[in-house]
Amino acid sequence: MSKLIFTKEKTNNSIGYVGGGVSEMDENFWPKCPEKKTYQTHLFTVFPNFFRNGSIDKDKRISVFISVEKHPLGGVKEGISSRYTVNQRNDLNLLSQGYSKALIYDVSDNENELSLAEINLSKKYFEIIPDDDKYMEEEHKFFEEHGMGLDISKLQGIPYFEQDIITPPRKYSFCLQLLEEDIESDLNIFQSGIGYFYLDRNIKKLQSGDEAGLFFMQNT
Repeated sequence: MSKLIFTKEKTNNSIGYVGGGVSEMDENFWPKCPEKKTYQTHLFTVFPNFFRNGSIDKDKRISVFISVEKHPLGGVKEGISSRYTVNQRNDLNLLSQGYSKALIYDVSDNENELSLAEINLSKKYFEIIPDDDKYMEEEHKFFEEHGMGLDISKLQGIPYFEQDIITPPRKYSFCLQLLEEDIESDLNIFQSGIGYFYLDRNIKKLQSGDEAGLFFMQNT
């Protein structure tokens, strides 16, 4: 498990990025919001080096999209984002409606960044801070006291939950935790909560355009 840091520019250590558009993806894969058929907002993309065990080939990417609609008074409409909000285990059924999507796809020849959504988030790259003894001690102590991991943006490890501890089916493994303040500070896309990505364990068997896992958020 490793803590993430965010940078404005891509570095040799970047393993993915949040916000912006998507390059090298067939635009036919870009998902739409089931309700209004508008294009979903790109949340993040991970590169092959995101996976330290070589889970995906160098010519593949995984991108996560969420349905977002601005509220007239500011922020986003909770009625849309509630469709991928999982505050208790039974809420996992909501994800089958398709208001959030995690897709794996082959890299296309088009290197231009594609942006089809009406709402785009600011683009930031992210990379890993190597674990040190102090951090591991804090994580271990927090787990002993609360039964969860630290509430930070991180790769793998043990997730932190604002509400009930969520355990998706064994088909999925915890992969990424994102804090809202690390992504953006204006729209409150997670309603001051946390986003979670669970990867399909059979990722190597998936084809281009297949769903690669589950993404949901949780808040208080």
